[in-house]
Amino acid sequence: MIPDISQCCTQAIRKAGLSEKTCSLRKRNLVIKDRENTSIPFFFVTLHDLRQVLIWDASNEAELIDSVKKELITHLKNSGACAGYLIRDGNLTQIINRQERVPEFCNPTEILPDLIHNGILCESADVSESLDTYLDALHRTLSGVFYRSYGESDRERREMLVLSGILETFTTKIFESIRIDLNTVPEHSCIRHLVTLGSAIPGYLKDEPPCFLDPGTHSMMVREGCSVPVPEPLRIHLIDPVILIRAFSRLMKRIRDRHKRKKDHIACDCDISSLISSPVFFHVMRCMKKSEGNKAIIDPQSGNGELLLLLLRLHTGEETSPLDRFSRVADTIFCSDPSFSSVLLTRFGLILHAIDGDFLHPDLFEPCQKEKMDAFRSHIRVGNSLFTREIMDEYLSEQEAEAAFHSLRPSDADWLAGVSDRPAILITAPCRQKALRNPEIRQYLCKHFSSYSYDAMTALYSAEYAIRMRYDSYIFLPSGWLSDLHAGPFRKMVRRSRVTQIIHEEHSPDRDLSDTWSCLCAGEVSPSIGITRFTDTGNEISYCLNRDDLPEEDGWNLDDPLEREIISCLMKDSVSLSEYCLGALYKPGDLSELDHGSHEGECWISIQNTPGGLLITSGDLPDKTADIIIKGPDDYLEGLLISPLIRWYCRYMNRNQSQVHSEHLISAIPVHQPDWFSPEEKEHVRHISESLHERAFLIQKREYVRSFHDKERIRKKLHQIEGKVNKGVCSLYQIPGYLQDRLLTPEGE
Repeated sequence: MIPDISQCCTQAIRKAGLSEKTCSLRKRNLVIKDRENTSIPFFFVTLHDLRQVLIWDASNEAELIDSVKKELITHLKNSGACAGYLIRDGNLTQIINRQERVPEFCNPTEILPDLIHNGILCESADVSESLDTYLDALHRTLSGVFYRSYGESDRERREMLVLSGILETFTTKIFESIRIDLNTVPEHSCIRHLVTLGSAIPGYLKDEPPCFLDPGTHSMMVREGCSVPVPEPLRIHLIDPVILIRAFSRLMKRIRDRHKRKKDHIACDCDISSLISSPVFFHVMRCMKKSEGNKAIIDPQSGNGELLLLLLRLHTGEETSPLDRFSRVADTIFCSDPSFSSVLLTRFGLILHAIDGDFLHPDLFEPCQKEKMDAFRSHIRVGNSLFTREIMDEYLSEQEAEAAFHSLRPSDADWLAGVSDRPAILITAPCRQKALRNPEIRQYLCKHFSSYSYDAMTALYSAEYAIRMRYDSYIFLPSGWLSDLHAGPFRKMVRRSRVTQIIHEEHSPDRDLSDTWSCLCAGEVSPSIGITRFTDTGNEISYCLNRDDLPEEDGWNLDDPLEREIISCLMKDSVSLSEYCLGALYKPGDLSELDHGSHEGECWISIQNTPGGLLITSGDLPDKTADIIIKGPDDYLEGLLISPLIRWYCRYMNRNQSQVHSEHLISAIPVHQPDWFSPEEKEHVRHISESLHERAFLIQKREYVRSFHDKERIRKKLHQIEGKVNKGVCSLYQIPGYLQDRLLTPEGE
């Protein structure tokens, strides 16, 4: 239920088909560029799958000229929302943010799909390109100021100081775009402190920041940066914080690529954008929405904070002021990262999230609350959860220990002290892998982590750290990592840990293996582990495995025990299709001499293995695109091949034996040999054969009927016939009733 929204917005949500999908709603005003007297109120609606839509209320506008519509389109593209709705004269027009073409207003509205494959945010190509160009220009300008003041200093120090200056410049330009000069704002006002929090280099533990810049040079950086013009497609005060974070991350990657010498010293980033377009991510979001109460969110490996900012779309309350939102963030968000730049970007994104586009709110210009600023600074900090101060004990000399302590930046013991009085969830995803070659580091990891292996990835150690903690945890890992050889010790650890569920995405042909994900959910220890598996066809399968059934070797074997039972039933009293046909299986090339008149009256059954399952056709001529062709007629065999049981078998074999050739797969299909001395089996065979005749007649008749009612009657009759065939096939293979329910469930349910 969304409180305090106008009647027209409620009507728009209902007309757009979003009434059951809304998660939160915020009201703002859009000032049209170059038209000071034109202000259009709009509503930012967050949907249940974390996407957002805009609803503009132009009811009070006497005229809606093309320049205003163009500005609304620019607003939509900068916001990253998937669609916009314009209310005017009681009518509702829609615009969908399609990346492949220029969006336009249309009427009537389209129902938004439940999942857009390009992810939660719809990043427009022209906005991203303009943003990258603008940030590159800022970086060149601020780097020039640094060179004039300090010359050729060390690169790491230079880039950190320049990044800090770029973030403050960007924030200053945001306020300039809405006609606010930060230089005239009182020094102790909240907004000045928020800008500092979002752009100052974070301190490490209780020490001072690693590098300093004199105020004069820093002010000169911001002043010259503000002189860089903003490209026309950009409305920087309207850009979503996640889109900004991604743009800054691309800038830093471009800088690193220009300067890197050895690839071994560069950390490899995981593609978080592939995670948020994965069904695993949306399943976890559904689970998190069900949790009640004001929970804290912990991310001990936050990276640049992109995942955290997306989660905050679900973490909504009744705050009406930017300071209330900031207090909520400061009290409930705990994250760290070994990288100063990552923490800096995370703080910048969280500050923008707290302001939430409400830059003119009067509370921002009031004196600040120092304790909230200190809490924010303490809870979002530099630190590595893999290491504690004990790392110094692993080194022989005091100098080496001190160097290791500052290079690894271990997290402090009091980092999560503020979480003890509230329920919390812990969520993390691997943001980097880095080779840890130092022998003392290996010694430390071997002593402190049971998942240690010589080639293990640091993300697996972070996952073990998260599993050890007492909070409800969601740990995202690329699915391929868990099957690698080095993950063996980690898999053994999972068997005796508090992991309660494994959510796994199988590799599908339209996604790279590196883009498929798994999630380990940890909570109260239980004797079994729940498995949720997303198949390559998009189906969701859930079941439980005993912990002891998880293998220690050969990767994650997450097969459902019931599936193995079905396979056992299929193989009993069965022969392969090749043996059933006495080897008379043909390929299209073997029958190339056939023509339309050479074999009149004959029947051919053509079988093709497709990603969606077996495709069975029968007729007077064989299908030249088929994998295997059989001489017919054989209504009993055709009934078996079209049944859900055999379709399931082929999908199972495709999934578990991805290298098997289609011809070999089809040739090995288990065909039940009927017991002709059993009256029950004879009756099942007769029913299957008769049903196939009736089915063929109805399919032929369906091609000629025109009436909708006749087509609907034929559809229902075909459904009844197929159900009868399926029951007969399952009875022949002696599939128990509780397994038939799973096999006969329509695909996609």
